[in-house]
Amino acid sequence: MALRPSVADRLLAAAAFVLGVVVAITLQAVDFDGERSVDLWAIALLGAMSAPLLARRRRPILVVLAVLAVSTPYHILDYPHEATMPASLVAAFAAARYSAPPRRAAAVLLAVAAVTVPVLADEASGAPGDALLGVGWLLMAFFAGLAVRFHENWKAAVTARVEQERADEVERRVAEERVLIAAELHDVLAHGLAVANVQASVAAHLIDQLPTRGDASLQELSSTLHNLSDTSRATLHELRAVLDVLHGGEAEPTEPAPHLGELQRLVEMAEAADVRVDVEADGLPDELPSTVSVVAYRIIQESLTNVIRHSTAKHATVRLGQHGRRLQIAVIDHGPARPSSTVTPAGFGIAGMRGRAQAVGGELSAGPGESGGFEVRASLPLPEIWRVPS
Repeated sequence: MALRPSVADRLLAAAAFVLGVVVAITLQAVDFDGERSVDLWAIALLGAMSAPLLARRRRPILVVLAVLAVSTPYHILDYPHEATMPASLVAAFAAARYSAPPRRAAAVLLAVAAVTVPVLADEASGAPGDALLGVGWLLMAFFAGLAVRFHENWKAAVTARVEQERADEVERRVAEERVLIAAELHDVLAHGLAVANVQASVAAHLIDQLPTRGDASLQELSSTLHNLSDTSRATLHELRAVLDVLHGGEAEPTEPAPHLGELQRLVEMAEAADVRVDVEADGLPDELPSTVSVVAYRIIQESLTNVIRHSTAKHATVRLGQHGRRLQIAVIDHGPARPSSTVTPAGFGIAGMRGRAQAVGGELSAGPGESGGFEVRASLPLPEIWRVPS
């Protein structure tokens, strides 16, 4: 398990201090170059050199400066010079790994100065070879830090590329699925609507040409066929817009989305199918948030379509009202279901309405009503930033 940075930094600083003390005592034991004996002052200086390593990740350049500042009196006092190498190596490594790129050159110069300046300033040592050896070790630590940093950057780049390739693959598969769905809709639904539109238009035209076209039943049949032709044409137009979106994913709608201000269109559609619709919208503001208005329109549209398709009712009621910060919708029909609809499998209409309501944070319920018909009730939240005119 990887150590937390704070714990790892503490252990590394402690290790640099202990190793520096061990090196100093060992060199004193062999009387190396006749350097000054290690005392408490030397140990304190070694500890002061190791303490800044705790901030090596956050302030690498300041750590190098601190090590240089503390090592200078240590070398001038002629304590064993090599004892400063552990802290200096860690500082050089941290400067290469954690400092910003423009500062790396300065970090190298500071790290080199941390060894060369004190040693060359010590006239008693007279060993420039020691300085060169120290520079070599520091450069090795510095390039080791660079290697670790480059490796981490490479791993991050590879991970980002893999994630991007994965996202591109998911997007490609989604696009392929959308094209397949669009093809199925075009081949089946769009073709069927186009055929129904042509047949209804031709049948209405033929009826209008009959000598007995004045007959009431023929006029009603002609009106129904014309309405069927208009409805199928409008539906085909919307379907083509949906197919454009599925094909390209970025197509703009050719017309604005319908909203509650166009509710009369739904009323006329239902009345063309011989279903009278009463709209009760007392106390409802003239304007509503666009998202809520579109969802409400689609719920009412689907509910009235279900009345036409599945109910024997000739009358339906649409109620709109506001309760607090919620828009209340109810669509109620007053007739039993058609016998054929009781054995028809449930479609996606109610599930679609419920999904639309939930998409804006609302809720929807549908089921048999007290009048013996069917009721759809929805409650949609109104955003707090939208204020109802008083």
